[in-house]
This record gives sequence, C-alpha cells and structure tokens, in this order.
Amino acid sequence: MDIGSATSATPYRPQASALDGLQDAQARTEMASAEIAAGNLDPAVVLDLTSAQVDFAANAKVLQATQENSRRLLDMLA
Repeated sequence: MDIGSATSATPYRPQASALDGLQDAQARTEMASAEIAAGNLDPAVVLDLTSAQVDFAANAKVLQATQENSRRLLDMLA
C-alpha cells in the first residue's frame, strides 16, 4: 500500500475503494465457484470462496456507510 507523500493532494475516495473491493470479491467468488463446480474441493479454494464472501460484505458495508454519511452531510447543508 502506497501512502504517498505529505504534499500529495489526492483525496481518499472510499466509494471507489469499496467498488474496487466489490469487483475483486466478485471475481474471486466466480473463480472459486467455477473450481468447486469442476469438482475441486481443495480447502484453499473453499477458504478463498468464504474469504471473498466476507470481503464482499465488508466492502458493501463501507459503501453503505459512505452513502449514509453523504446523505447526512446533504441534510446538514439543506
């Protein structure tokens, strides 16, 4: 993870990070599901599927929290 310099003006974008995480988790879920459907019941594949599900849920929660915070900010400004 590159933190960047103190003079870096790039803001952290939690929505973009959460969407990237959702897409990554979806891709991992699809790959693990295909492996399992092909008969590969290797514990590492099952663990990756479970991990991808947890990652998806966590990123969905981040996205939900950012939307809620944006809504609250707009309510304060209204």
